[in-house]
Amino acid sequence: MNESMPQNFIKEDPLDILPLARELCAFRSGVVADDNELLFARLCEELPFTLYRYTSGETHNGWVVPQNWRVHRAEISKDGEVLFDGTVHALGVGMYSRSFEGELDWEELKPHLVTNPDLPDAYVFHSMWQIRSWAADWALCVPHQIYQQMEPGRYRVDLVTSYEPGEMIVAEYEKKGRSADIIIFNTNTCHPTQANDGFAAGALLVRLFQWLMERDTYYTYRLILAPEHLGSIFYLRDKPREEIARMQSCIFAEMPGNIGDLTVARTFLGEQTLDHAFRNVVRHYCRGYKLAGWREGCGNDETVWEAPGHEVPTVEFTRAADPNYPYKEYHSSGDNPDLMDHDMLVEFYEALSRVVEILESNVVLHRHFDGLICLSNPDYDLYFERHDPAVDKGLTDDDEKWGHLLDSLLRYFDGSLTVLDIAERHKLPFFELLAYLHKFEARGLISFEFAPLRRPPLSVRR
Repeated sequence: MNESMPQNFIKEDPLDILPLARELCAFRSGVVADDNELLFARLCEELPFTLYRYTSGETHNGWVVPQNWRVHRAEISKDGEVLFDGTVHALGVGMYSRSFEGELDWEELKPHLVTNPDLPDAYVFHSMWQIRSWAADWALCVPHQIYQQMEPGRYRVDLVTSYEPGEMIVAEYEKKGRSADIIIFNTNTCHPTQANDGFAAGALLVRLFQWLMERDTYYTYRLILAPEHLGSIFYLRDKPREEIARMQSCIFAEMPGNIGDLTVARTFLGEQTLDHAFRNVVRHYCRGYKLAGWREGCGNDETVWEAPGHEVPTVEFTRAADPNYPYKEYHSSGDNPDLMDHDMLVEFYEALSRVVEILESNVVLHRHFDGLICLSNPDYDLYFERHDPAVDKGLTDDDEKWGHLLDSLLRYFDGSLTVLDIAERHKLPFFELLAYLHKFEARGLISFEFAPLRRPPLSVRR
């Protein structure tokens, strides 16, 4: 770790993330669900969240807060023998399935069975009707090893579900900074039992905010844990325009623990300070990465935060081999805490921490001299050696990048570029560059001025 990086910026025992994720995965959560009360009560033991509640039936722009859905019985039987009981696992019944009781031929039953041959022991997470509750039919999510044992014949289905009014819960924790400008972190809470696509990210962000609590920050940081899409939509619905205008950036974090390269899906406009910060971090401080276009990651609530009238520059940060199938166990009971890789979680946490540090320490530079400084003079000792055909200096290509920086660096001391701008222009790691520029400051050559984020202005509807 270089001298400009914060010391102990990651918790001493990063494995704290996994035990919390395991606890959160145990709740049968949903958009509206009985266990949500227990889930958010557990989260409030970690941080003093404010809970917002939205009643079933509330609408906004065509989105609807669904009712509280319960499964009472979910059996498939044949010749009096129960072959499948969907109540044994939270994913055993397609979310928001309607009741169905009756006999069906095999060919009539098959369209209502959800299975995955690549995961023979797993229940598939059928989640579409959580968002489109008005379109709900019924489905049973049968592990493929059971599905394969089913043969032509008559089957009895006893699926009894019920709907009652309830509440959707959104949790907000705000860590106040010196500025009223807000940086949002967001992930979902509506994927029951799901670790990587859900609660590992939630646990990781809780740990990140516990670290932030102990720091003096310029920005105000806000953590939003909410049902996917619906939670963010209704949360923003009720925020005044002036508050939304203070939301400088948003990071939607998900899928932190599977083995695979980090993926940064850019903001809608691209080339925002948040885009540059993430790009610098994954290029210089992570093992492997992919830079993706807008909505070319896995795709999630960035569409909500960037929607017209909000337009909060949002990066989706994840691990995804493919946007549609980011990892083998995606949306199945195989996505459990045992799937999580410790090193991947730590790298994800460190990347987010570094992005925060860049945003908190990004500055422009103002010079206190005129003319060309002899940086190699021992009084300054700020020179990077360059290649010389007469002298073997043992330099690397990386050394040459730093040497080339000096051809332009003094012109950058006019307050027009931030350290992050310079780092990106010369493909250099931010923290090493910042540490080097502190030496100029120590010699009285320059001074620093903090460079706050400036989001694009809100558009106006007509």
